[in-house]
Amino acid sequence: MFVPGIEDLKSVVQPHLAGGELQSYSTRYLTKPGDNYGSCMLAIAAKIKRPNGVIEELPLIAKLPPVTNDLWWQIFQPERTCITENKMYEIVVPEIHLLQLEAGLSKDKLFDGLPAYYGSRISLDPNATKVDRDAVLVQENLQLSGYRAGNRHKMFDYVHAKLVLEYMAQYHALPIALRIKKTELFARTIRPYFNRFNMNTTMGDEMKNEMRRELREDLQLATNNNEEAINKILERFQVYDKWLEQPEAVDGLYTSLVHCDLWINNIMFKYDDSNQPTQLKFVDFQIAQYESCAHDIIFFLFSSVDCAVLEDNFESFLKIYYDAFIHNLEEMQINTDDYSYDGFLNEVRRVGPIEIPHPIFMTKVILADNSTLPEDFKDLDMTILSKNRGLQTITKRLEDILRLAKKFKMI
Repeated sequence: MFVPGIEDLKSVVQPHLAGGELQSYSTRYLTKPGDNYGSCMLAIAAKIKRPNGVIEELPLIAKLPPVTNDLWWQIFQPERTCITENKMYEIVVPEIHLLQLEAGLSKDKLFDGLPAYYGSRISLDPNATKVDRDAVLVQENLQLSGYRAGNRHKMFDYVHAKLVLEYMAQYHALPIALRIKKTELFARTIRPYFNRFNMNTTMGDEMKNEMRRELREDLQLATNNNEEAINKILERFQVYDKWLEQPEAVDGLYTSLVHCDLWINNIMFKYDDSNQPTQLKFVDFQIAQYESCAHDIIFFLFSSVDCAVLEDNFESFLKIYYDAFIHNLEEMQINTDDYSYDGFLNEVRRVGPIEIPHPIFMTKVILADNSTLPEDFKDLDMTILSKNRGLQTITKRLEDILRLAKKFKMI
């Protein structure tokens, strides 16, 4: 299988090696087709010469645009998504850490929900303003740092979901605190890179029509051909599509840098000796945007949490998130008088019916049978949808999502 090369990797990582020097490296594919769509992920085995002359191995990851797949390049718009993700590591995380330090937190208490950053670029041309096929983002290799990826065929239990919501609340609260504390800096150096992302604008009519046909057939199976229920759900999809076309979100109590793709494959966990999750990392910020935090909450819960666990704990999960969110704002000395729990629930109720189509659509992607995926990323296309039509695990998951969405007034 062809592995894309990385030209002049040294100039990207060298400034982040604390005086070390990249001596050599080798690469291989990190993920399989179906595990990641909007980018090409490579594992790097790097040899670093430290200032004292010692040669060390440094395991890294290189994230490239989908250079071997023109369809995914068209859909995921690297001209926007690569820049957004780079800025998350290059600007947002350092500013958040500085804010925490200024609030009196010690270094060991700083937000640790993203991988370590080892540089990025959008082109070999240092003056370029447009992403090209030499773009790259370099991060620590989380697997070799003790983190484990989830299994997209196994939904999260209560313990995993609780930890995700606590980290998510911190991830949302800190940019809000930054916006309030350093309004001009936020508006100038962060906000412009997190505009709305609308994948629909890059899909041709034929592709969109095929996706609609697949969706209707999936819903027919999940509702036992209940046309009234199907039409009601399809109306939600129309609302979701209109939301994607809306003007940029305005500043609000719950408007932050929302990930917009927080599902199993984009979360990695570290475990203790009793195999309980203790830390996590969020990855893949390509379609992050400035929106209501509730979008991430709803998408995560309905895309990635076991449905029995979600049904028993939906209200508890919202309270877990809210308490952590308020704690993190107060830790940054933000006045939280306006952040009532009832107001937060109203925001979830407002956003839920807009966001619920997202996990419904993604169910087929998340639970795609491994046998339907190609060996090579360049061969991955939208036939993944038709190849997984009628799969029992997908139909059952859709049935449960629709039932719970109705129960919790998302439909």
